[in-house]
Amino acid sequence: MHTFLHNFLFRLVHPGHEFDYPLGDGRVAHCIQVTTQSYSDCEFSAGLVEGVPPEAVYVRLQRHGAEPSYWFMRRDEFEAMIHVMSGALWSLSLRELNDGKR
Repeated sequence: MHTFLHNFLFRLVHPGHEFDYPLGDGRVAHCIQVTTQSYSDCEFSAGLVEGVPPEAVYVRLQRHGAEPSYWFMRRDEFEAMIHVMSGALWSLSLRELNDGKR
């Protein structure tokens, strides 16, 4: 019941774009986009993945004019990506502060 209720409430809040993406191993991932960030030359999006355990989330990177890249990950892999990216951003911010750029 918890999963049903969670999914129901989640989709009320994040009705996002849903699509199926065929994986190279014959499985098909059902993807539910929950966030998007667009820039003038690219778009990043991420969301939930259903039907292809252990993958639980995806990240989509697309430069305009190019085919999008998809990364399918487990929750712990996604958390590790957030950790290393935030560490790099933190280091960049400290460097900019030190160099007087912030």
